[in-house]
Amino acid sequence: MSNASHKLCEDIKRELLSLSSQEREEKNISFFKMGKGQYSESDEFIGVSMPDIRKVAKQCSMAPFPVLKELLQSQIHEERMCALVILVNQMKIAVKNKDEKTQEEITKFYLAHKKHVNNWDLVDVSAHYILGEWIITRPSASEMLYTLVDSPVLWDRRIAMVSQWLMIRKGRYEHVLPLAKELLADEEDLMHKAVGWMLREYWKKEPEIVEEFLQKNYKNIPRTTLRYAIERMQTQKRKEYLTGTYT
Repeated sequence: MSNASHKLCEDIKRELLSLSSQEREEKNISFFKMGKGQYSESDEFIGVSMPDIRKVAKQCSMAPFPVLKELLQSQIHEERMCALVILVNQMKIAVKNKDEKTQEEITKFYLAHKKHVNNWDLVDVSAHYILGEWIITRPSASEMLYTLVDSPVLWDRRIAMVSQWLMIRKGRYEHVLPLAKELLADEEDLMHKAVGWMLREYWKKEPEIVEEFLQKNYKNIPRTTLRYAIERMQTQKRKEYLTGTYT
């Protein structure tokens, strides 16, 4: 890393620390599961709010990959989050400029360092804007979704599923149900939620197709997934799906 990049990285870390608070740190520690064997066991929080992280990211929006790599490798959660927000901002600029070369570079960097995208909020802030956006631009790259969804790593599977969020919003639905079907047997609650969330977003666009999927796979759908998927249905229809008395 060059001296300039090292200085920028240290400046970002100092700025984040200056915006930290003990109250926010305590809230984060109580909110994320940090017990032994739980998903945030090795995480460290300094207590920076998401609006403040976004402010720092905006100020450093052109940070190069070496800086982002160092931030992503940090044990401090907010430093990894800041790196991902910067990366998302860069992706949005590349999309706006129709710069496919930069989009590809960002996506490759993201996937190469995905082991550091290792909490649900880190996935949720980045997967759709980076991987989802790239697959919209380059549909032939969609095979990576199925590689990720077969991974033993929880966060890889969540990246695959949450990447659909932006695709759904842009009218690209072809991978939602195949990915959801692959994940119905997943044992992780965080995946039950992610699958249900994406089914709900798709239901807003094509309710009949999603309802048919729910009915065909009803016996295999985890309860949490079902509750998330039907959240926006009318009260009576929601009750029918909860009790299995739909027609």
